[in-house]
Amino acid sequence: MRSHDDAPSSSSPVPSADTPAQQLPDTPPQKPAVKGKPKKEYRQIQMPSAEQIVQEDMMNNCGIRTVMSGVMGMGLGVLFGVVMGTMDAGGAGLDGNLAPGVEAPKQTTRQVFRQMLLTARSRSWTYAKGFGAVGALFAGSECVIEKTRAKHDIYNSMYAGCFAGGTLAASAGPKAACAGCLTFGAFSAIIDKFLEQP
Repeated sequence: MRSHDDAPSSSSPVPSADTPAQQLPDTPPQKPAVKGKPKKEYRQIQMPSAEQIVQEDMMNNCGIRTVMSGVMGMGLGVLFGVVMGTMDAGGAGLDGNLAPGVEAPKQTTRQVFRQMLLTARSRSWTYAKGFGAVGALFAGSECVIEKTRAKHDIYNSMYAGCFAGGTLAASAGPKAACAGCLTFGAFSAIIDKFLEQP
């Protein structure tokens, strides 16, 4: 029989004070958490509906854009004509004073109101035709130019304004056509630049 002293010891040897301590492997330093850094947010992309696609296709149609701009221009001309016709009723000018050589007629309130309506209707139709022609001509030419150049920038408005202004003033001669081209082109560029500002 083996004695108790001969039994193998299952416990690990205890290091003495002279034994060097076991070195642990080097661990990389942990980066401190960044505080205050905004977290990225992801938004879900919403696909356009069928109605929005149809509406966008309609607005990209040059014929529809031309008609809509002409109708809107006529509406604006009607409002402008009503205001101007009301001011000009009874022989008054833009400043509300009577024209030279025009005597103030003695009229009843009903006659004055009737004359005001007639003047406003006449002026409204005149301004409606002018504003409608400008709107339709500008929108149609801008759409054609944009599709031809395949670009959407300020030059489309400049070219369309020049074409519309020159066309409308062509009946007065080449000088008037050039002046209308430059005036409408510059005005269109200024408006387009102003509308594109954030």
